[in-house]
Amino acid sequence: MDDNKAIYVYGDCSENFEGMFQLELEKLLSGEIPSNTDMKEVVKVIRPCLSDGEYQHKANRAFSKIYKHYKETTTYLLEGGYYA
Repeated sequence: MDDNKAIYVYGDCSENFEGMFQLELEKLLSGEIPSNTDMKEVVKVIRPCLSDGEYQHKANRAFSKIYKHYKETTTYLLEGGYYA
């Protein structure tokens, strides 16, 4: 955590969590980041995991679980579940 930014490592259960992404969910929920913003801008991949390549599907899957929790509690999950 850094201010309202959270950084997660991600991957899947068959590999190390070598990817990394950053979220600023407060800005997304407040509208400062518009809801029609491209997912690559919402889920900012800092380092892709090897099996995800350029596509960031696994980071987006982790994001959905983290986002749902944040929307309900206004706190980030300490762990993003299966992918993060």
